[in-house]
Formats: sequence, structure tokens, C-alpha cells
Amino acid sequence: MRLHYLILPYIILLLAACHKCTEPPPNIPAGTYKGSFQRLHQENSPIAEVSITFNYPAWSGTSSILNYPALGSGTFSYPDDSYFTFNNTFQWTTDFDHTLILHGDYIDQVKGDSLFITKSYGNGWIDVYKLQKQ
Repeated sequence: MRLHYLILPYIILLLAACHKCTEPPPNIPAGTYKGSFQRLHQENSPIAEVSITFNYPAWSGTSSILNYPALGSGTFSYPDDSYFTFNNTFQWTTDFDHTLILHGDYIDQVKGDSLFITKSYGNGWIDVYKLQKQ
């Protein structure tokens, strides 16, 4: 009988944790976001027009410049209020810089209907997405 009292709190914690994992990010409403992408501090870095659709946990995106950035599609999670983790499931060729693939951890900032997503690299490059909900 005492075993039930010991196990019950763990079951409640497990259920609460699983519920949190399935909830969409609190401040990123589902929908399509359009804007720009640029890799800062890289010589002759162009600005691409991008579109990313979020439908938790899935995302997909397109760019006006082939593989800059390399968007494709996949899933995302929101481990805390300061960053996204993107998993890109698209099958990519090897003929471009794979650091341009939207994959891994990105810092985010939300202001109204605008979303800013950035990723910094050790060499000084910074990928910057400036998006607005459509």
C-alpha cells in the first residue's frame, strides 16, 4: 500500500512533463512568417527573401536564393523561452555550405507579430532571420 504513495508522485510528474512536450510554443502562433535572411560578417553576403510556416511541431520553408538559407522542412521544439531547436529532415546534396541548413539551436526574440531568429558561429558569422506573421 505504501508503494502506491511512493510511485504516484512520479507518475504525476511524468504525465505533466509529457503534456508540456506536446504543447505549441506559447508565444509563437502557428502560421506563415515571411521576411529576410542574411549571414552577417561574411563577405558579399546577400539578403534572401524567406517564408517559414510553423505548425507545431512541424515547420517548412522556402527561400528566394537556392540553398541560402537551406530551409526544406522538419520539426522544431522550444526547450525554453529563449531558443528553438530545429530538426531538418530534408535530404540535402553536398554541393553547398551545410552550415546554411536551418538545423540545431537558434536564439529567438518575439516582438508583436515579428520573429527574429539568430545563430552565431565561432568564426563571427551570425545567421539572422527577420520574419513577420502573415
